[in-house]
Amino acid sequence: MIQNFAIDQAATFESLLFLSCEPKTAFGDSFRQETTKDGTPKWETQLVARFRQFGRATNEIIKVGLASERQPAEDLTPATPVELVGFEIGVMDKKDRDGNVTGAQVWYRCQEVRSTASTAPRSRRGEAAQSEATAS
Repeated sequence: MIQNFAIDQAATFESLLFLSCEPKTAFGDSFRQETTKDGTPKWETQLVARFRQFGRATNEIIKVGLASERQPAEDLTPATPVELVGFEIGVMDKKDRDGNVTGAQVWYRCQEVRSTASTAPRSRRGEAAQSEATAS
């Protein structure tokens, strides 16, 4: 049985920091990138997730899968705060070779990884003061 759940990132995590993004390799072939059924390459992003557990701050590295024609985090540097667009968690039965359920397997996926760091240019005091003096 497979269950997918949409995640409210702001209510679940205090922060998410980008670590890395690499091609997801096919099972048993570390030289071939895995793809979706329609041929879109799959990627695996690693993040540090900070959340509260029993009143204490906890950090955990999570791996989040996504599909994209090009490297989805090429403009992100390590420790960049990020937002995951279309963030989901999936839970499915983990079975042994005989088909008996032995536990659960949890995975994460999203549609896009986006920086939440401010990208607006900061005004420089010297330039602002000089512009005002010139205008007078």
